[in-house]
Amino acid sequence: MKKTKIGTVLKYAILIILCIIVLTGCTIKNDEEKNIKDKTNEEINYLEDEIFTVVNKYIKGEYTENNKINWKDMNKDIQTINNSLDTIMLDLSEVDISNDELINFRNQVNDVSIAINNEDATNFMQKISYLYSLLPNYLEKYSEEKNKVNIMKLKSLVLSSLSYANSLQWEEAKSTVGLAESKYKEMMDDVDYMKEYSYNLNKVYILLGEFKNAVEIEELELCKQKYINFIEKIGD
Repeated sequence: MKKTKIGTVLKYAILIILCIIVLTGCTIKNDEEKNIKDKTNEEINYLEDEIFTVVNKYIKGEYTENNKINWKDMNKDIQTINNSLDTIMLDLSEVDISNDELINFRNQVNDVSIAINNEDATNFMQKISYLYSLLPNYLEKYSEEKNKVNIMKLKSLVLSSLSYANSLQWEEAKSTVGLAESKYKEMMDDVDYMKEYSYNLNKVYILLGEFKNAVEIEELELCKQKYINFIEKIGD
């Protein structure tokens, strides 16, 4: 009888120990996944900031000296991105970003560098616009930050529209800012999203409308001003 009781106690004890081991393992795994996602979010934010640093300095004329663009300084800023890619690419591979996508991102950084080395302003804007457009797609694959993804997609469309305007491709610029407007309406139609981010959406409406008006009247300098206004204020 005692042996039976002892055996029963041992069985329960082993079962409890196994449950603790399994639960501890799950907790560790969840913590690791959270840590890599948090780190990857920081790295995508870093890439976003660096890309807009280069674009905005170019649009504001901060690379211009004596009416000439200082392409060497611009290239130095792009190399800052390039030099950080090895670590960032490894981390992105941990959150379901495919190798092909990562190779494409690196290739696009190289294409931006080539455009700068060739002193090709039109190609530079097109290439860096496409480079930025990859980031919200990556973020969307693993992140639950719906607002961050939506705002990045809007920024991407506004930047793309500006890149067309910069080369005086006004019909393409108008078409692309129209896509940004459609994206905004899609965000507005999401009732739950609207409730949580109504203030931000109202600000987007004003900033996007001002940029769209500048594109519609085909005034490049005004487009640049409204683009800077949109990018710098949308995240406030």
